[in-house]
Amino acid sequence: MIKATSFKIPQYITERLFRLMDILKNEKVKYEQASLTIHDKQFKQNISILAQENSQYVSELTSQLQSLGVYDCIDSPEKIEDSVNLSSISDVDDQPETNFNILQFCKNSEKKMITAYREVLNEPYLLEGLRATIRRQLNGIMYAFLKLKLLEGTKF
Repeated sequence: MIKATSFKIPQYITERLFRLMDILKNEKVKYEQASLTIHDKQFKQNISILAQENSQYVSELTSQLQSLGVYDCIDSPEKIEDSVNLSSISDVDDQPETNFNILQFCKNSEKKMITAYREVLNEPYLLEGLRATIRRQLNGIMYAFLKLKLLEGTKF
């Protein structure tokens, strides 16, 4: 006889997923702030794409967790840990310092996000469907940052 079993994701895995989601939310807000100071159309578009992808990835993770019976992610507060000091960036068109500061911020953000994704992916008891989603998201993030680096190489 087949018995129904209920699988519950271990708490430490959900905590790492919540941490990843918080990082994605925080970085999304920072990208939106940064895109307001950029006047170069392509650069602004790439930063906006990063913000949009982060929002999409948080929604995907939230849906995945809800389908697994974890409903705490709905009420997880958005914490803005490190606010980007964009007030020091002047509004002069295509100023190299501005672009350099934003690019440096993006490189730091990339390291933080990749580290968070890899922490989750290194969990041995992560469900395979969730693992595939997180791998796809990590690849998408890395591709978006690669486009940004290529743009940096051609313009700045």
